[in-house]
Amino acid sequence: MGVAGASSAQAQQFDPDNASIHGEEDEIAIGTQFWTYNANSDKSVAELIHEADDAGYDMVEPFTGFDNVDSITTALEETDVEMGSAHVGVGSLEDNDEFIQTLSDYGVNHLVHAYQGPDTFSDESALEEFAGRVNAVADRLAEEDIQYGYHNHNHEFEETIGDTPAFDVFVENLNDNAHLQIDAGWVLTGGYDPIEYIQKYSDKVFSIHMKNMAGGDFYEIDEGAVNMEAVATVARNAADVDYLIYEYDAAPQPMASMKIGASWLERLNSRPHYGGICGTDSDTHPALL
Repeated sequence: MGVAGASSAQAQQFDPDNASIHGEEDEIAIGTQFWTYNANSDKSVAELIHEADDAGYDMVEPFTGFDNVDSITTALEETDVEMGSAHVGVGSLEDNDEFIQTLSDYGVNHLVHAYQGPDTFSDESALEEFAGRVNAVADRLAEEDIQYGYHNHNHEFEETIGDTPAFDVFVENLNDNAHLQIDAGWVLTGGYDPIEYIQKYSDKVFSIHMKNMAGGDFYEIDEGAVNMEAVATVARNAADVDYLIYEYDAAPQPMASMKIGASWLERLNSRPHYGGICGTDSDTHPALL
């Protein structure tokens, strides 16, 4: 099949209404990235925190609006969600102790550089320089018990240094305390298998963006070309992942999508725990529907 040691039922289309429950110790906290709601919702960070709590998420990952301290702090106190992660670029954190303290006060334990353009990844010296900046910020944040990481798009895999995908060269230049946030949809769009990359860098992947895509277009989590059940399985069985984070870029119906994402991630977390992990030598690889 495509999953080592799995039953034939696992390779079939996932039926979320017929999912068996496994032990809670296997579950990974689920969250949502607020970029999902950026284009078609005018809700504030505080309002989205409340919406995420109502939908059933464990954590949220904002990317802006951090200066609304009172409303965000109140929302976090009034709900059961945490701001476990946030997208904050290297440039906003370098020599900015006050901002770092604000984020620390929110209880953030992961920060992520969300985007670095293709030019950086098409030039080895630029790539190495950028990796050095990520390493320096990771060292500074470690003093606050915050991990720092990098979120991929597709171009890091499409650009190459010699014959090697630029993403791999970039990772080789990261220190041990600089981590990765794998975006499953963008890895697949870049021409590679997200399952394989989660396995490959299992010691560095602290969160996964559960984004479904096909042909460069964005889809709801239960549509598109990425098998999210396979992604969740490898996250549990082959990596030390803290968060599965729902994202649907510019969701047309953002609040409906928020609930769909939470429902599916809860159900994926409730699938049986299979002993094997996803293989990479099959024409019916579970990362592809």
